[in-house]
Amino acid sequence: MKRKLIIHVGMGKTGSTSIQRTLREGSHYLEEHGIKYLGLMLEQQPLSHAYAWHVDGGWPAFHGITDRDEATQQMVGAFVELDESLAPSIHTLIWSNESLFDSFSVVAAVLDIIATRFDIQVVGYIRSPDSWVLSAYMQWGIKHKSYVGALKSFKEWTNGRPYLVMPMLNQWLQFDPGAAFYNFNSVSDVVRHFIDNHLPESARGVPVKRSNDTPPPVAQALFASYNSLSAADVLPTELMPLIRAAGLHKTMQPMSEYNELLPSEDDIAEYLSHNKNEVEAINRYFEATGQRGFDLLNPRYKDYSVTQQDVNRALLKLVVYLWREVNSLKASRTDQ
Repeated sequence: MKRKLIIHVGMGKTGSTSIQRTLREGSHYLEEHGIKYLGLMLEQQPLSHAYAWHVDGGWPAFHGITDRDEATQQMVGAFVELDESLAPSIHTLIWSNESLFDSFSVVAAVLDIIATRFDIQVVGYIRSPDSWVLSAYMQWGIKHKSYVGALKSFKEWTNGRPYLVMPMLNQWLQFDPGAAFYNFNSVSDVVRHFIDNHLPESARGVPVKRSNDTPPPVAQALFASYNSLSAADVLPTELMPLIRAAGLHKTMQPMSEYNELLPSEDDIAEYLSHNKNEVEAINRYFEATGQRGFDLLNPRYKDYSVTQQDVNRALLKLVVYLWREVNSLKASRTDQ
């Protein structure tokens, strides 16, 4: 009897990383229920051959093999080997890689061959252009600067980057007329949806994990500032550890502009007016004891506002101070 092979093909920015993390971290639970998660490039199952593409980020290596017949032979051989080596209790395999959605032609020959060995079910999610393009820009235009040169604005980044779905969708549907593609915008929880619709009921208790959520605006602004310093492409891993350590990957408590929080002279005068009766009573006491009373006509006001330049200079002074402290610690450690 053929094993079932679920191929989750994306598209990009539809929660694929969260699905993959859930399947990866729940692999032991899933295998107890007859399901084997293969990973992005089958890396979750050992192979006898050390293919360069047989790693989590191995798609570019596979895509880059110039002899496509050789690439097909390697991938088919890998599927045959894992099918023959897995325990009979494993009845369902899951291959999840969002790069597949735009790259049917790269794996078409592989799929045609392994379709004789597996019962293949293609699964994907389609996101509307408005929400997709903004999420994609924040991910690959800012958070991961995936291009060379100055940081690009949204208009620059989207120029020549059309929203194309139907050509890819039709290729997958032609291969698997029963393929299931869902409206991502109508799904409240894509991981839960994938589990409930494509895993056996006995395996639906796998813990759901989240991953790669778009950082809040302040973190995105920091990515933009940092990535703008380099003309080369910049991976988000350069800044993300610091962002996470500082807790900036979570939504911050809202705050108005600092200067907008402060009172004006009119605000102070109004407050004084609201409390006029109390002040007059105090002044009567002062008068009775031979003291000068509070001045109701000329309210005291101090300006606590700052400019952005003031803040930048203060932060720079703080950075220099910490830099000197670090150098001092390094020097003391060297002396020891």
